[in-house]
Amino acid sequence: MSRLSLSLPLGSLLLALLSTRSPCAAPQPPLPAIDLPHSYYYRELYLPQLTSGPSSLAWAPDSRALVFSMAGSLWRQRTDSTLAEQLTDGPGYDYQPD
Repeated sequence: MSRLSLSLPLGSLLLALLSTRSPCAAPQPPLPAIDLPHSYYYRELYLPQLTSGPSSLAWAPDSRALVFSMAGSLWRQRTDSTLAEQLTDGPGYDYQPD
């Protein structure tokens, strides 16, 4: 009889705990939205380069060289050579110039 009297309060306590909702905060978005206009954020954001090697290949009209883009510059490589010649030289990113 003592066993029955102990299990009833324990069972009702477990039922009460499982049936109540625990107060939880609403989930937050991973990054807060930017309330526009904020020119500060536009200055700090840039699109990263998607490739680290040669891309955008194009054959020269005489088919003796291949022109490609790499690291923000245009390069030309002749088919009979292992050396590439840099055709353009950009200044690179201006990230927070002083």
